[in-house]
Amino acid sequence: MIAGLVLGIGVVIILLSSLMPSSQKSAVRVIGLAGPMSGPFEAVGRSMRRGAQLAIEEANSADEVPDTILELAVVDDANVNGEVTAAEAAVESAEKLSGKNNILAVIGHYFSSATIAAGKVYAKREIPMITPSATHPRVTEENEWSFSIIQDDRHQATYLANYVVHGLSKRRIAVVYSDDLYGRSLRGYFVDTLKSKSLTPIASLSIDSNSFDAQSLDHQLDTLNKAEVIFLAMNYKSAAKVVRHLREKDVRRPRFIGGESLGGPHFIQEAGIHSDGVFATNPFLISLLGESARNFQRRFLHRYQANPDWVAAYSYEAARMIIASTVKVGTEAGEGVRIRNHLNRLVREYEAIDSIAGPIHFNAWGSGRRPISIGEVKNGAFVPARFQLTTIKYPELVKKRRSKEPVFLINGREMGRATTVFTGIHVNEIESFDPIDKKFIVNFLLWFRWDPSMNRKLNFEMTYGSVLSARIREKYFDRREGFNFIAYDVTAEMQGLFPLHAYPFDEQILQIRIKPKTKSRESLILVTDISDDSFFQRRLDFGPWEDRGHTQYTTQKSFIWSYRNPKYDKKLFELEHSQYNYQVKMRRKVDQYIIKLIPLLVLISIAYATFFLNFEYAASRFAVGIITILSAMSFHNTNKIAVGYLVKIDIFFIVTYILLFLVILETGIATFFHLRDQKVIANRLDIGMYVLYPVLFSIAAYKLLL
Repeated sequence: MIAGLVLGIGVVIILLSSLMPSSQKSAVRVIGLAGPMSGPFEAVGRSMRRGAQLAIEEANSADEVPDTILELAVVDDANVNGEVTAAEAAVESAEKLSGKNNILAVIGHYFSSATIAAGKVYAKREIPMITPSATHPRVTEENEWSFSIIQDDRHQATYLANYVVHGLSKRRIAVVYSDDLYGRSLRGYFVDTLKSKSLTPIASLSIDSNSFDAQSLDHQLDTLNKAEVIFLAMNYKSAAKVVRHLREKDVRRPRFIGGESLGGPHFIQEAGIHSDGVFATNPFLISLLGESARNFQRRFLHRYQANPDWVAAYSYEAARMIIASTVKVGTEAGEGVRIRNHLNRLVREYEAIDSIAGPIHFNAWGSGRRPISIGEVKNGAFVPARFQLTTIKYPELVKKRRSKEPVFLINGREMGRATTVFTGIHVNEIESFDPIDKKFIVNFLLWFRWDPSMNRKLNFEMTYGSVLSARIREKYFDRREGFNFIAYDVTAEMQGLFPLHAYPFDEQILQIRIKPKTKSRESLILVTDISDDSFFQRRLDFGPWEDRGHTQYTTQKSFIWSYRNPKYDKKLFELEHSQYNYQVKMRRKVDQYIIKLIPLLVLISIAYATFFLNFEYAASRFAVGIITILSAMSFHNTNKIAVGYLVKIDIFFIVTYILLFLVILETGIATFFHLRDQKVIANRLDIGMYVLYPVLFSIAAYKLLL
């Protein structure tokens, strides 16, 4: 019996191995990466390398580019303080990368000055370049081979100026900028936007980005203390020095706000406790992003044991964009031109492609465009600011409702202020789960925190479900933070789709989805209030299910607001509301199916043993075959899942019936030949079944586990 099983399993392995596609690749293609891998900005260089490397590893694992191995070639552009030196180093590193014959495209550089200088080398060699971080408009406007994932200074500074005026409602503004390419660019666009609103900064101070000299700041301490907001147009290291110095000089009244360079953990590490309360553009504020961002965070954390910052995320996106373009255009000669042409097509908003940080497209010059979010440092981490600026889809609705909500233009779009609602769920119990009826009942604690200046009250309702009971546990106004707080004990019945094609080893996602229940004029954004790895999270194992982890994220859901209302000229308005999603991944426990299948495996083994009985015991062989098949049928009937289609366990049972029937059939045929004194044929039939039986069983088991 053991020899037959081993032989059968070996045959199956050989057959499956012959059917597997060959893992050998015919070509190697390189994606270049250039950034500050050493020196004072080594941390962001490491983030660039990690993000790009993860994208390439995932693409190779999934065999996304057929017959091709992707490799990452990293060069250190040795950016140091001083634009001339940085530009020369960037050109030298660009020459190294562009000299590779099999290079597809380049990710980089980090600084705008380096990217502009290196871009000329790539353009000469017809190599596309995507920068995850360089923001000066010249990066893409002067080079048709250059693209940027990040928003440029013009777009970003215009947004920040409007956020200060309309989001924070501040008008006394001071500007501190570094006297380099980045600082002058960001400061110029910011001040121009203020002038368009008839505002002039009360101070505009320049600092040397190479050697920090606090004298210019000290001479203007009284003026800076009178400001409501200080705009910092500089990289994160210089900004940290300015914030630390002014806070130590007891400049407490103004709020600090800056560009994307400040919007990550590197600024917080440099500024320490003085970073608390600083606002900044945050390109990867994960509490405002969807499921793909959460999944990327989980994969990155698993790979590097560290959370991704926006530089890592945007480097990952740049690599993904290059890989996707390569899949589209192929890897034959001249792929660089075809990749550039493919990227040039993504210049309209309706052609935006999905990414981990939201849909992205390019403007006419190749600069990235996507929604901008503002973060605020709280307790050593960036969280969404209490107000965000959002696009108003139908401005005529705001005008006809005579709303007090201000409407203003940002880069040609009508925008408004939206209140951020920090939302949290703590699931206490899943009371029942019926995947056949597609519903489950869950008991949880739900809370909201928000600034009540625009929205005094807040209620909620379930999406794809209904509230069975809701009781207010606590309700108060936090005077220190200026937030309303309300918490509910909720029992809800939720609906969902629970595919069973992978039964019995299936995983099901139980989703709790919540939307704000407010007047239509109110604009709310639900964001996650706690991280997925909160130590308060409890396991929700019950019955045959085990808890495999929780995920929370925010999305936008479309709905029809006005159905041919004469007040609005009988138009249909498709609006969007914010939706908070909390997922609980459940997996069926394996032990119950092992227990369930052990009797079936015993029956299969007993039936296999009949081939080792002499033909003198033919009656016993028939009896064993008939008893085992009847036992299996009875066992199957009492445990069958009531679904409308075959699942894998049903297939396994059917194969079992076939195996047991073959035992009976073979016993009858072999006995017939034995009684006719044709013992050689009878013995050969038994020997054939020694091999065929375990082979069929192994195939059935493989299909069940696949």
